[in-house]
Amino acid sequence: MLLNDKIKKAFKNDLLLVVHHHADVDSIASAIGLNSVFENSTISASDGISSHGQKVANIIDVEIMEKPPKTWDGTVIALDSPNPEHCGPIPKAKQIVVIDHHTKIEGWPKGTEIIHQPQRTSTAEIILDVIAELGLDITKKCATALLCGIYTDTGQFRHANRETFTAASKLAKAGADPQEVINILDSERPLIQKTTFLKAAQRMKWIQEGKWIIAQSIVGSFESGSARLLIVLGADVALVSSGNKKGEMRLSTRASNRIVSQGFNLTTILEKITDMNGGSAGGHPGAAGYNGKGDPEAISNIAKQNCIDSIRQLP
Repeated sequence: MLLNDKIKKAFKNDLLLVVHHHADVDSIASAIGLNSVFENSTISASDGISSHGQKVANIIDVEIMEKPPKTWDGTVIALDSPNPEHCGPIPKAKQIVVIDHHTKIEGWPKGTEIIHQPQRTSTAEIILDVIAELGLDITKKCATALLCGIYTDTGQFRHANRETFTAASKLAKAGADPQEVINILDSERPLIQKTTFLKAAQRMKWIQEGKWIIAQSIVGSFESGSARLLIVLGADVALVSSGNKKGEMRLSTRASNRIVSQGFNLTTILEKITDMNGGSAGGHPGAAGYNGKGDPEAISNIAKQNCIDSIRQLP
């Protein structure tokens, strides 16, 4: 059982569904999934949505609030967020509920109800279980959104497990079309995204540590896609950073399945940066991100050294 009586009661209130910074597909899809079955819900994305997340929101056709209110007379549900810093501003509310699958959850205020399933490969899978436990029907819109979340957060099922495929099968039976999901997420990229990827490759610097290759690059946007690109090009670890004039920066990282299978963990590496530089970090062994302040290249170099130290501990 995922839900205690307090959480079940919280779902009867008006719901504000809060996604994390630069919301990825899993976060926004989880919000859309809940929004499609709860008429009393509103989605809030105060710090932007990733390009793929926006694509899902546009095609499934859902309204999203850009600026949440300071107070919410109901329940705030934070999705795919291991800590408050990972989200945008959290309004004062009757109840806060966190639903997440990351390895470690911390920093939420006293009284927060937490649904934590780290064995799940996506938050979308947990949302499927929550809806089922509440006895609600899964609509085609809900099923399509959740399958999008699972598809992307498992790296197109490369990091899936048996439970992942069980969830995907349930969603297909509920009306999700796997081919439609692939078409949504793998459609033609806009010109700005393609040029950013080419710049990421052009600016790439790499080093070899033992049998492993670490690649770095700096872009203006599309950090996560650029990091995936560097892995496709042959890197075992990819570090792609960006920054703005306010001194804010973002670091997106990816690792190959081969190095992750040896015990390499990007989340642990980025959490070390938060210990010394503040900010927030979260993710998985093979895909993690950091948001904070500072020089993007300097922070990336710190992450690179952490990667080197970690690689030297591998078998």
